[in-house]
Amino acid sequence: MSTSSQLLGRAAPIVAAAMLFGACGSSSLDNTVSMSKLKDMSRQGQLWVYDAENGIVVALDRLDEARDEYYRVRRQLKLADKRIDAAEKRKNSMGVNVAEAWRDHLRALRKWAVARVRMERLGVLTSRAAVELAKAQVIQREDLLGGKDFNVKEFADQLQNLQERYTKRKKAVRKMRRYARRQESRWRKMRMRYVAQSGDHDSGLWID
Repeated sequence: MSTSSQLLGRAAPIVAAAMLFGACGSSSLDNTVSMSKLKDMSRQGQLWVYDAENGIVVALDRLDEARDEYYRVRRQLKLADKRIDAAEKRKNSMGVNVAEAWRDHLRALRKWAVARVRMERLGVLTSRAAVELAKAQVIQREDLLGGKDFNVKEFADQLQNLQERYTKRKKAVRKMRRYARRQESRWRKMRMRYVAQSGDHDSGLWID
């Protein structure tokens, strides 16, 4: 399958993510080069652009994975609410506490999952900027459309800005994930105490 076909096949997930999470970050670039302006580029120039386009495919894969994780966490949250209701009906206060601790973990995980989707959407935009820079560099190297006078710096600055934003967002996402792991550790400790005190191994509170 060609790179262009792969990119077209990924269009639907991008639209769905945009609808789900809103317009977090711009979906367009200020500096772009139409492929029609590169119709006379060499075979080597084509390879430079195609190599950059492969980065978009990788970024779209990461976005797909992030969206799948979000939906998985959302399903688990619905189940967590049912477990709390079940424990409350049994008037099992310890069980309620364990179930609520699990829900707290999932809520932290959902916050991380949403942030991760937004980060990967920015990653797709960053990959697109890398493609536009590759196009601009081909124009300059092969003396197309003004050649040496073509302003490649604007494209390089655009990419650098997006890369810096992505790196910053990635650090924030990692921090959210660490917090979610701490919440999970808290739940596991509470569950162990609950089992030790009640001997209940089959209350519907078991997750894994």
